[in-house]
Amino acid sequence: MIEGMIEKVKHYLPLKILEVYCDKARFNMYGTGWSFYTLSVWRICTNDKMILGCFDEDSSQIVNILKNIEILDITFQSDSLKIDPVFILSNNQRMEIFSTDTYEPWVFNLDDVAIYVATPSEPNAFDTTQKQS
Repeated sequence: MIEGMIEKVKHYLPLKILEVYCDKARFNMYGTGWSFYTLSVWRICTNDKMILGCFDEDSSQIVNILKNIEILDITFQSDSLKIDPVFILSNNQRMEIFSTDTYEPWVFNLDDVAIYVATPSEPNAFDTTQKQS
């Protein structure tokens, strides 16, 4: 389950976002030694408002506001269905993911630790495939 991923990844925080690529729902962000990729919808928000959504006009350019921001914490989207991550950012915003595919809607890679692949249709099979050396 996602709780295991979050517990392990927290030991490597903060993670600095060096590059961001977005083409509507396709989203990729990465830094030194890590990457996150999703085909699912996403949004950037604060506690009281939405800043940017994946289908907003010019989202592929505006999403560059994430460059050089740090991921300070990771939690899950919902207590009722613990399958999607929420990245807590150093600029007091959150990057929220909403699975829209039952098979591999997102992948989180932490070099030399693990590759986490979400499988929302089989939550008990949420596998942490250890990177082969």
